[in-house]
Amino acid sequence: MKLNIAGLHMETGDSLKQHCEDRMLTLKKYFDQVLEVDVSCHEERGKHLAEVTVHASGIYLRALGEGDDFYQAISDAETKLERQLQRYKGRLQKHRKRRQHDNSKLKDMQALAAVHHTVEEDSLEEAPADEAWFAEFAPTIRHKEVKKIDPMSVDEAVMQMDLLHKPAYLFQNAQTGTLNVVYRDTDGSVRWVSPQN
Repeated sequence: MKLNIAGLHMETGDSLKQHCEDRMLTLKKYFDQVLEVDVSCHEERGKHLAEVTVHASGIYLRALGEGDDFYQAISDAETKLERQLQRYKGRLQKHRKRRQHDNSKLKDMQALAAVHHTVEEDSLEEAPADEAWFAEFAPTIRHKEVKKIDPMSVDEAVMQMDLLHKPAYLFQNAQTGTLNVVYRDTDGSVRWVSPQN
């Protein structure tokens, strides 16, 4: 298991890293492999917060924990992750069976690389009103990250969106090979957007 732990304006020592590793190993009862764990610790209004993202057996999970110190915050995040896994246990088992069944088809499909940009919203205010100039306008990029977009089914994408607590999720449709988006509408229903052939 690869563990990345980072703190904002703080040092992360070996004991905190060991505590995190011990807590994340409890997730192994749900997965054959916990591949990578990213932990980001920071303080906000006197609260110790730990945002934990786990990549395990083709699934990504995310939880935000809080506590009186970072040890408690990491434990809280792990407890939330375990609750999520218990809630999604049936769907995860279906996911595993489908992956094994579709493995021959999926192994021919490569994950797509996508660059995720975080834009400073203030820079959008400076965009010219004239549409001809707008095409050339480049907003200020605050953060850039390259991520993989794995092939999966629509129901797997919906599960991923829920496990990551995201309002929308971009994925490569395993049936068509095209980029699709699922998102949760204001009425709580799930919508699916795919390109027209």
